[in-house]
Amino acid sequence: MIKLTLNKIVAGMMLAVTFSSPVVQAQDSPYVVIGKDGWLFTKYEFATPADATDTNVTIGLLEKTSKLFERSGIALALVIVPSKIRIYSDKLPDNKPLDAYTDGKYEEIYKTMRESGVHVVNLNQVFLNSPKRDSDTPLFLHQDTHWAATGALLAAETIKKEIDNTPVLATALQAVPEEKFALTWGNKKVMSRARDLVKQLPAGAPVFKPEQTMLYKVVKESKSQAGLLSEGDKVAITVIGSSYTNKNTGYPDGLRYTLQRNLLDISIPVDQGPWVGMEAYLKDDAFKTNKPKLIIWEIPEREFRSPPNYKFRDARYISDNNDWLARITDLLH
Repeated sequence: MIKLTLNKIVAGMMLAVTFSSPVVQAQDSPYVVIGKDGWLFTKYEFATPADATDTNVTIGLLEKTSKLFERSGIALALVIVPSKIRIYSDKLPDNKPLDAYTDGKYEEIYKTMRESGVHVVNLNQVFLNSPKRDSDTPLFLHQDTHWAATGALLAAETIKKEIDNTPVLATALQAVPEEKFALTWGNKKVMSRARDLVKQLPAGAPVFKPEQTMLYKVVKESKSQAGLLSEGDKVAITVIGSSYTNKNTGYPDGLRYTLQRNLLDISIPVDQGPWVGMEAYLKDDAFKTNKPKLIIWEIPEREFRSPPNYKFRDARYISDNNDWLARITDLLH
């Protein structure tokens, strides 16, 4: 992971624990839904029709940005992280079921963007249909917003399949020298330190114990096929996104393994959002001196209601929508 100069764009380590008490309705916090069987969810993932205008603005900006990258000779794959409340809707409390609008939002976004020519990776159906969803190594952490290592690797595998099936993306990947990475799962579960939802519970909430989860390790086995490369060699793939792209989730290493390529990974703190993050990267020497052949841009589904001018974001990170697009256009000119 790198640190960009425009903003402090390195997310801190995420923390979480496991729920060990019955479902509690009365002690829900303003931010957290206490679900069944020890599952916690963020209320922010629930969408409403009132979000439609901002969601359409976000879609339009991403469509235009995709075309800007294409004209600059950079292939862009957009990865939308599905909301945990849909993937595990059966774990929501009976008094807070998944509504029809939120349930259908992902596929509507995906369909609209695909029809406009954006290369979007659909993780929603893959996650819903994965046999791992109901296993003892689930796709998301119980007490944290983020995906578990199992989900991170499934995302990486799905991205690789989408790249292989999309000529523009496949051509970009094939232009990058292959490197050998090996993946090994741990032989036992370990205590997860991720607990962002637990931290938001009110005083008097049930007692929690550390969540146990499986992790994997990815190591580089060989030098690039390009020849004898030094440690300072530049990479031609950039993986940028939210805290789901934080190295602690395993997602960047999962992509190194599935793509068999090294890559630059950049994680954007949630308070800054995807727009500030992408602009910061394009302004940074990491981009200016080494333009990638392929960018994999991860954005959580819940962020689609938050275009650059989203009024509930910290004022430092709010921008006029058209001004943001104009700056990105100049940076990619």
